[in-house]
Parts: sequence; structure tokens; C-alpha cells
Amino acid sequence: MELPRPVLVVPRDASLDEWVTARRDGIGGSEVAQAAGISPFATPFQLWLQKTGRVEPDFDDNTRERMYWGTVLEPVLLAEFARRHPDLTLVPPEGTYAVPGQTWIRATSDGLVVDDGTVVELVECKTGDHRQLAAWADDDVPVHYVAQCQWQAHVMGVERVRVVALLDTSTYLERVVERDDELIGMLLDAATEFWHHVQADTPPPVDASDTAARMLAAMPVEPGRAVELPPHWDKTIRRRHEFDELIKAYRAERDVLDNELRLAMGAAEEAHLDGRRVARFRAPSRPSRSCDYDRLATEFPDAYAACVAETASSRRLTYSKETS
Repeated sequence: MELPRPVLVVPRDASLDEWVTARRDGIGGSEVAQAAGISPFATPFQLWLQKTGRVEPDFDDNTRERMYWGTVLEPVLLAEFARRHPDLTLVPPEGTYAVPGQTWIRATSDGLVVDDGTVVELVECKTGDHRQLAAWADDDVPVHYVAQCQWQAHVMGVERVRVVALLDTSTYLERVVERDDELIGMLLDAATEFWHHVQADTPPPVDASDTAARMLAAMPVEPGRAVELPPHWDKTIRRRHEFDELIKAYRAERDVLDNELRLAMGAAEEAHLDGRRVARFRAPSRPSRSCDYDRLATEFPDAYAACVAETASSRRLTYSKETS
């Protein structure tokens, strides 16, 4: 089977602004799992908010730290891969590539294995801590990385992607992901459906994640504006109130169970059942802290400025009490 020859859509020396803009023009390998709904980190709805320019990517501190070290360690992993495979010629990619005629289908590989000037394999670098070790056991590759490899194999027209991973600071792994056209077809179907949502500016189904809530709260606001909801929202709002009452009831029942267990534990710090620990009842190792920020700002303005970071508050969704 003749595989497609990719076209270069974003050169390697493009500016950061050009890279950021280009990310909105297609789906890359690291995003296809999100578009297909199989990513553990983000959902199609969250990706849609970003692709349509409604919000910027929402990264917490842990994610930023993980991304930073992934970038720092990428050349180290590529160098180690090259050292272990002196028979292979490894070169950096020229930038972001795409499928001719479908340039929204994109890929940016970490490394290219070439033979006589032709790209024959791809190399992808991954990092992780001890919590990721189990996902890589028994020659496995996490499913979202498999999706990335298949997507990039499709774009670049290769039969194989080599995945190089450094886990828990010292566990070096190599995996080979062979091209799977059936899986590629399923990814293309899911990504095409998602991309139609982007082009039509129509959202895919919303999800319940905190990240989606933060993204929606960060969208631009028109102060004082009110929107008239269609009649079918009456049922939805009532259902929301019913959930509130159910949650209150379940929470009260849960709190009673908690207090019963506290009473049963007495002075003990741990509760065991059949020899296994089922609960702890102890004070935190560090005392709780509180701060009078207004007083700190007034009496010690330099310390306040040095230690306190103020961020703009985002919108909070509240409901009016049901009156009928």
C-alpha cells in the first residue's frame, strides 16, 4: 500500500506566535486522543474550547512541571536512543507536517529515522514518574500514546513508531508501535467528527470536569447582559434543584456515618477491618495556617507584594431559589 507523503505546514524556525496560531488550524498527534475522547488528561469539549479560540490551554502547576521536564529531557532521550542504535540515522523534523488536501491532520515528531533521505520510522520521547510505571509494564504503551503514534504514522506515511520513555528518573524503556490501519481509521472518524464541531463552531457534548468549568468561567463576559433561555431549560433547572436536595440528603447521611466511625475509634488513630486499614483519624502533620491579608497589605506592604499573588476572579455559577 502506498502511504501518503506529508507536506510541511509549519517550519521548525517559525516564531512562537506562529506555532500557537497553527495549533488552532488542525489536530496534532498529542491532541488526537482528546479529540477521540480517550485521553486521561482532557476531553473533546475542552479541546473544542481551545481550538475555537474561546480559551487558552488550562495547565495546572503539576502539568506545567511535567511539560517542562519533558522538553528538557527530550534531547537527552534522543541522544541515548541514537547511542543505542548506531545502525539508524536519526534526524530532527523540519517542523509540523500534514496530510496533503487535509492539512488539519497534523503531526510534529520528536525524531525521524531516515534511510537514503526517506523517512522510514518515527521516534517519540515520553517521560513520567513512578506512577506511570504500571501503564508501561509487559511491553505496554498507554493508550493515548498509541493513538498519538498511529496518528503520526498516518501523517508521515511510515509503518513504525519507536517510543522512548524515561520513567521514575532512571527507568529507560523502548517500545515499538506498529502501524494499524484499522485503528487509524477509527481515529480519523472520531477526529473528523470533532473537527466538524470546530468548523461549525458547535460544541461537542459538555463534560463534568473541573477543567471544563474553569475554562467556561474564564471565557469573556459582557457585564450586565442577560440571556433568555428556551422553555426546555425549565425542566433542566428543576432537575438541578432536585440534585441539590439529593446531595444534601446523601451528605447528611454520610456525615452521620463518619461520626459513628469517629465514636467507634475513640482515641485510636487508625481503624482496621480484617487486618487491613480502612480509615485514619488523626491531625495533619503541619498545623493549619490563616492570614489576615488586608492587615498584611496595610502594615507590611512590601511583604504582601513579595509573597501574595493576586489573580483576577472568574465567574461563579449560582442559582436563584426556586419560587414555583
